[in-house]
Amino acid sequence: MNELILQYADYERNILNHSIWKLRYYFLRKLDLYLRDIKWKDYQIEDIQLIDILNYITKYKLSKIENWPNIWKYPTHNAQYNIVISIRMFFKYLALIWKRLNFNWEQIPITKMEEKVRQPMSKEDYELLLQATILYNDSDRQDIILRDQLLFEIPRETWLRRNEIVRCKFEDFYNQNRQFKILVKWGRYENVFFSKKLQSKVLQYEEVVKQRYRWHENIEYLFFYMGQKDKWKRMQWRSAWLLFLNYVKKLKADGKIPKDKKLSLHMERHSFAMKCVYSGLSQQATTQLMRHKDPKITMYYYHMNDGWLLNQYDLIN
Repeated sequence: MNELILQYADYERNILNHSIWKLRYYFLRKLDLYLRDIKWKDYQIEDIQLIDILNYITKYKLSKIENWPNIWKYPTHNAQYNIVISIRMFFKYLALIWKRLNFNWEQIPITKMEEKVRQPMSKEDYELLLQATILYNDSDRQDIILRDQLLFEIPRETWLRRNEIVRCKFEDFYNQNRQFKILVKWGRYENVFFSKKLQSKVLQYEEVVKQRYRWHENIEYLFFYMGQKDKWKRMQWRSAWLLFLNYVKKLKADGKIPKDKKLSLHMERHSFAMKCVYSGLSQQATTQLMRHKDPKITMYYYHMNDGWLLNQYDLIN
């Protein structure tokens, strides 16, 4: 069984080019350990029944997490979905290589992913966040202010997600055609378009950085660590996310936004989608700009207000 799991991990990594092959391997090793406990150590693929898989999925859903920081919590809907998909894909692979199974891999039921209802970030909240970069910056350092403002502006002006924002380089914004390629999930490279306004802000930020760190020859990434620890290294997406949350917490503490209000960096991506809609772009153009493979996904980003719908209604002859 372990050899087959390793073969499948190579298939995910080298043939399908999936970046989450390590996670899939981890889930399948857990399944292997469970099957060893309920059967015997040298069991064969032909010995596995559908009921064994269903029992394992049920056990996983009802088992509390033992690792920090989610200790004693149950797995989320997304985690349940990921483990079921990993198991289904593994047995689908076994069917592809003509391994004899006692059941059809399609019989393993898919857990529906939890649908999170997000709204675009309002212009007022966006401007508050920009002001927060100045209000809560103790040292009045221009490089930190511009860096943090770009963290809010880039997803609003482009389609980039938080783990893709931190991969942006200064040289990406030199292009006269105002576009560059960036690595996204599943190991693909996708095109990013940017406005002249964003380009000028990035170049201004680069000039400030070069003046402050003139002894350092090459700072490649827009978002890098400025403290002593990991200095000048590329910032990880978790650090950028915590930076955003820190500003939100300070605004809530000062009563500038309600304490029960939920703000996330991903809401800026929804704002970009709605800017496309309000600017009169077609759904096909919005889907291409958002880099969605399925046009149905783009519909989740549409949050049309009544004022815009009324204007559209008035266009009817």
